Amino acid sequence: MKITKRQLRRIIKESIDLLNTETGEVLVFADDDEYGTPDAPEAAAGNVLKRLGITQAPSSPGYQADRFQQTIDLSAEDWEDVHAEILGKRHTRKNKKERARMDVDNLMTRLEDWALNAREEYAADNPGADLQGIAWDLAQGAEYSFEPDEWNALLYTGPFEGEDDLHTYVADLLA
Repeated sequence: MKITKRQLRRIIKESIDLLNTETGEVLVFADDDEYGTPDAPEAAAGNVLKRLGITQAPSSPGYQADRFQQTIDLSAEDWEDVHAEILGKRHTRKNKKERARMDVDNLMTRLEDWALNAREEYAADNPGADLQGIAWDLAQGAEYSFEPDEWNALLYTGPFEGEDDLHTYVADLLA
């Protein structure tokens, strides 16, 4: 019976640890969380080391938790470079998403889309109804379509001078 490389990888759970020889800190590269929460996928370890120009041989088997775990000893400087590469990029990506989520222009677009959608839905459910009378009440429901920090960003960094001003804007969009 032949076993392909892919099947073998499914059978064998592997992990590569990068060990800071001075402090004992460990970065775990694994494809699953059997060894705790991995810092990056296993395949990324070789790529990161190559990209940073770090050439280290695997360490002696003294630290290894099991035979499928490979540990690579790194100097403090090399370990810091790898740490910054892996966790720094993750932090940058997360901050980029957060900045896009909290961008006032994006929030204003979502608010306008919400108002148009609410107007269409109300008109579809209540044909012939006058939206002028209900627009203020509908506008107050807009807050619940946003996270509290997003709503506060609209209130305090947007073009509004308070919650009534924001509700009036939404009510005008609805009517």
